[in-house]
Amino acid sequence: MSKATTKPRRRVRGEGSIYQTAAGRWRGAIFVMDPTTGLRDRRVVSAPTFELARDRLNDLKRDIADGVSAKGSAKTLNAYVTETWLPNIRLRVRPSTARSHQQHLDAYIVPALGALKLRAITSTAVERLTSSITAKGRSGSTARAVRTTLGEILHDAMRDRLLTTNAASLARPPRVERRDLPTLSADQTHQLIEGTADDRLGPLFCLAATTGLRQGELLGLSWSDVELDGTRPTLTVRRSLARAAGRNVYELAKPKTAKSRRTIELGSTAARALHRQKARQAADKLAFGPDLWQDVDSLVFTDEVGRPLHPWAVTKTFAAALKRLGLPHVRFHDLRHGAASLMLSQGVPLKLVSEQLGHSSIAITSDVYAHLDRESKRAAADALERAIGNGGGPGDRP
Repeated sequence: MSKATTKPRRRVRGEGSIYQTAAGRWRGAIFVMDPTTGLRDRRVVSAPTFELARDRLNDLKRDIADGVSAKGSAKTLNAYVTETWLPNIRLRVRPSTARSHQQHLDAYIVPALGALKLRAITSTAVERLTSSITAKGRSGSTARAVRTTLGEILHDAMRDRLLTTNAASLARPPRVERRDLPTLSADQTHQLIEGTADDRLGPLFCLAATTGLRQGELLGLSWSDVELDGTRPTLTVRRSLARAAGRNVYELAKPKTAKSRRTIELGSTAARALHRQKARQAADKLAFGPDLWQDVDSLVFTDEVGRPLHPWAVTKTFAAALKRLGLPHVRFHDLRHGAASLMLSQGVPLKLVSEQLGHSSIAITSDVYAHLDRESKRAAADALERAIGNGGGPGDRP
């Protein structure tokens, strides 16, 4: 009796084939329909072994099923960033944000991952990258910012159908050590405001300390954004002074986020400072005359001839003022932190502080000032306890 023979299994359409070349390598091939042309397109993978060729062919079939472009398998991270991502991102974000992304790419992402194909970037590789950043002495905040930039790149690659997953979002975030933000106390802030009241930049320091505005927002204020004549003085943030992309010059740009566009009420201290600034600027304009006066944007804070103030000059003048007054060294930006700290210490709700600062979400405010918010809540609990008394009695519970 003859043995039964088994016919070779007929390949299903779209299953693909694996074969060995004359050179000994294994190839997997599959035909797919190109949705843009309607023509059949042969896709090929290659590997030194049958098993690896089979795995790569299966990966290719999964990509096709998920709608991932064939280019995604071959394009490197550096090629995608250079050819597609950076040109597009520069059209969508502020120059300072684009510059930050470029710095992350040049210093960290491209040297570590740039040569890898997009689909070869794993969450483990991302975690190695962030660990190497902190190992070199950089802060956890820097490592987290680099991971955020990489995450935006891979997210856009997914949108472009070059990837199916975002390895950066799957990677564990680097640990960020929280440190106390250096700020001036209430008494020291009062000393700064009073001690610089007659200085050229005194009104600028006062407004920074009493409103919490960012430096760029202050330097981008126009007099049309300020209302001092009513019973409730206000200012509206509509623009910000930011460095132009690729140039060491500054220009007026949109605020950092949508929430940065805001109107805030001014206290009497800030209003008086703005009145002094308006009088000083009018005197400068009169002294130099219309031919030399260069303020075309009606900016609130300018130099003697109406030009926008350079942030570096503000920083230098601020440091000199602190030294002259015997105050501790803090950054100009720390006046913003100081304003938030003072508001929270006075019981202002976190949501209102977040709106005053122009944060994109209350989560950012909570993350930065969590310890101060806890102190405010403790103070509220203590105040309630004092109000109702603590005499003890049968209603007490352990």
